[in-house]
Amino acid sequence: MLNVWKDIYQYREFLKNNVSKDLRTRYRGSIFGFLWTFLNPLFMLVVYSTLFSIIIKMPVDNYPIFLFCTLLAWNNFQSSVQSSASIIVNSGNLIKKVYFPHEILPISVVTGGLINYLYGLVILIPALIIFGYMPNLNYLWLPVIIIIQFIFTLAISFIVSALNVYFRDLEHMLNIFLMAFLYLTPVLYPQTMIPEKYQWLFNWNPMAILVTAYRNVFYYNEPPATAQLFILGFISVVLLLFSQLYFKKVKVKFNEEI
Repeated sequence: MLNVWKDIYQYREFLKNNVSKDLRTRYRGSIFGFLWTFLNPLFMLVVYSTLFSIIIKMPVDNYPIFLFCTLLAWNNFQSSVQSSASIIVNSGNLIKKVYFPHEILPISVVTGGLINYLYGLVILIPALIIFGYMPNLNYLWLPVIIIIQFIFTLAISFIVSALNVYFRDLEHMLNIFLMAFLYLTPVLYPQTMIPEKYQWLFNWNPMAILVTAYRNVFYYNEPPATAQLFILGFISVVLLLFSQLYFKKVKVKFNEEI
């Protein structure tokens, strides 16, 4: 396993170029270009805020801010997993012509998603200040939460990127799964609205732990549930090890399947 990461480190310039290329080409040809990095979450915020604060009234103060605290993190996870599913198949010509650690492809997707999330904070934090949610010492937890989400997302991305090479329907099934997963994660609503008998589903939902941690820091000015967070961090590291082993095992046949 260490040899793989050493190999990835040797190809760090290739990784850096891949991430840079993804960020440059994501909105190539569009009128607003890179501004879509900021406009996409804003438009989603307007749609969900209109739906849940005007049409279906949510019993939450400053609902747009309540939602925005978690929507950015969810978008990061969702877009990274969806893009990872097709990254190996779409990079078939490159894989066949050039040697490089194939793990770089899902890593570049997840890293690009992380950078987009950090750009989103440029809008989120000023919006919080405008609504009276001032930065506080609990912001020191943000690097921990972000790193755990990165590890968890990367682990899932290794699995789906490899599986999709052999089971192409997975890419389309993910759209349905992630839509259902969104409603099973307290992004659009507070977890307190969930009946007690179903709370266990959310206590074992990794993304529920993460989005609640973000909301605690940004919206409630409280520290996250540290025990849950560190348990999830440990599980994410273990999952990453197993997902990387699986990726390493099946990547030897990528050339034949793509």
